[in-house]
Amino acid sequence: MDGSIALLLPRLLESKLAVARFSLKATMVNSKNTLLRNCWIGLAITILFIAATVLMSVPASRFTDPAAREYAAGIARIIIGLITILAMRRPKWGSYALSWRAPRGWAIILPVAAYSLVVYPLLFTGTLGLNLSQPNVAAGVAFNGFAAGALEELVFRGLILSLLLGGNLDDQSPSNVRRAVIISALLFSVPHALNVFVGHAEVRVLAQLVWAFLLGIVFACLRISGRSVWPVAVLHGVVNAFVHVNRLGVEVQPSLLKAAALAFAPLPLCVYGAILLRKQRFARTQDR
Repeated sequence: MDGSIALLLPRLLESKLAVARFSLKATMVNSKNTLLRNCWIGLAITILFIAATVLMSVPASRFTDPAAREYAAGIARIIIGLITILAMRRPKWGSYALSWRAPRGWAIILPVAAYSLVVYPLLFTGTLGLNLSQPNVAAGVAFNGFAAGALEELVFRGLILSLLLGGNLDDQSPSNVRRAVIISALLFSVPHALNVFVGHAEVRVLAQLVWAFLLGIVFACLRISGRSVWPVAVLHGVVNAFVHVNRLGVEVQPSLLKAAALAFAPLPLCVYGAILLRKQRFARTQDR
């Protein structure tokens, strides 16, 4: 009797190992399928974002007054933003990112704000001054710029990043977080390629694709570490508003050297964002 049990034990162990391997493979396949599906959904949302922005800018383009045109475009973006917020209210589509109770989220954006509000105006125009020669136009440009930045955060760091992360942020592995950050940043850079059709120089658009991708990584790290999309939305909106008024009336045609400087200016901020995520992972590990 003991001999038969001894013979059965290895077979039982082998069968359990086989079941465990099968279960692990099934989990990995399911995870890959979910990621692929969410990537396609993210791409579809990006295309819808581009289409909605273009379509809703048509009524704004009918205004002959530059200030009115800017205000109309900003209002159109606010409408799209409200629609995005409604979509995010679903549990797995970013409802947790809409929380306002994230004091750390507001604190960690300050170094990024200080860096961006100094470096980018200097790279674009060589000055930190604002063009206020036409106050109404400047106000409209600032309003539209703020709305554009906030909307992009709601779409790419609110909706798409939340979709790629899925479920509870605390349950995510570092590799899943990295994938979500990179994919959302790539999708964020895509709409900036359309600037070539509105007269921007090719070298500027190429630089913008790079800096949009890098800033997308930074903003995603801030959103994840701060656990709210609102601080990042305000940050992006304020930087947009300031930089747009700073370069108002200035035709930006950067040289190759300046384009490279613009493109890679966010690299120090990427290091800062990586440090934030690392600290968050360490704190979560300690809590467990």
